[in-house]
Amino acid sequence: MADNASRDEEICLRRTRVDGAPKHDSFLNKDGLLLRSYGWLVKNAIGIIILIHGIKAHARLNFLKPNVEVVSNDKVIVKDENNYYVYEDSWVEYFNKHGYSVFGLDLQGHGLSDGFENLCHNVKEFDDFAYDVMQYIRNIQDSLNDGTVDDGGSSLPFGEDKICERRKPLPTYVVGLSLGGSIALRMLQILGKSQNENTGLNIRGCISISPMITVEKLPSKNSFLFQRVCLPLSKFIADRIPTVRLIAMYPYKMYPYIKYFIEYDKIQPKQAITCRFGYELLKAIDNLDNDIKYMPKNIPVLIIHSKKDILCYYEGSLSFYNRLDVKNKEMHTLVDMEHILTWEPGNERVSKKIVEWIMGLSSEGGAASEGGSISEGSSTSEGSSTSEGSSTSEGSNTSEGGSTSEGSSTSEMVSMGSASL
Repeated sequence: MADNASRDEEICLRRTRVDGAPKHDSFLNKDGLLLRSYGWLVKNAIGIIILIHGIKAHARLNFLKPNVEVVSNDKVIVKDENNYYVYEDSWVEYFNKHGYSVFGLDLQGHGLSDGFENLCHNVKEFDDFAYDVMQYIRNIQDSLNDGTVDDGGSSLPFGEDKICERRKPLPTYVVGLSLGGSIALRMLQILGKSQNENTGLNIRGCISISPMITVEKLPSKNSFLFQRVCLPLSKFIADRIPTVRLIAMYPYKMYPYIKYFIEYDKIQPKQAITCRFGYELLKAIDNLDNDIKYMPKNIPVLIIHSKKDILCYYEGSLSFYNRLDVKNKEMHTLVDMEHILTWEPGNERVSKKIVEWIMGLSSEGGAASEGGSISEGSSTSEGSSTSEGSSTSEGSNTSEGGSTSEGSSTSEMVSMGSASL
């Protein structure tokens, strides 16, 4: 009880700073890029939550609340452009209230972080995102364990104020949104392929939200069109004009005002992604499917996706889930939300689902509910109906990669990659 009272007091003090007064830090990744990071720590934390944001966004933009007033679907008023990220009633505050220290970084080429070849929304290889996150988690664990970090340029002096004094590594839970959801899954595959699986990271659970396992405009991953046309053509373009920008678009339908949340942000560059980045996204879709067998069996996975997602295809997530061979997995389907689930009406029920799932793991030592379950939730209902092994959609196609029209053009395919995934 004393811990809870102290935590509540700390959160109240945080609210005096609109963004919750995160610790601003940075570290150099394996390629020498300076990546910015943020930490909202709580005393006597029971775990660590790592946030991975989506494309054309950054940590504070995706997981704090934009400081705006939504007037209508076509109008948003900015309350304070210099204090644009609001901690109060955000996912970060919700996780803090439940005893979790929260950390997030701006991926390379996003937010305040450096980009490959000094360009925003550019990356050499998709897997570099995953390696950056793994390095970041190791930095955090090292810092919280002994108060010092020595990794060739990292700076995470969290031990200085003794906010977290535990020497035992805290359980780590990774929460990724859209592109970040794919990065989280890819990170697990890389760990599964390595000899020192999960060493130093202590990952106890992975939450992948609206993951980019495939994009609705894409043909099936295993189709001739994808393998023999889309991938080779996009590689040809990326090799010859790697830094040319794709077309930017915001195809949100249910909540079109969300595009203004992105446009009014002063930090995030407005340019679309590069052709190189677009090709790396297609490669990532292919690699996620090909390497599904490397997913660590002992790390629980929760996939949250809406059937009405217009950017990242729900059927792709369902197919991935059905083929996922881990001891503990759950597919949580939404029917009245769209893509950016941290912002849309009903987002508080998604964060509640995440915390309940994590706490269910920790109460049973990470081995609760072994097997798979598919649940369907609504942002307007108090709970979700869970039916183990049942299907969430009638007649859904669970073929590998999720099948869509094979007549989709390559231009449609790559332009989808420049939206906020």
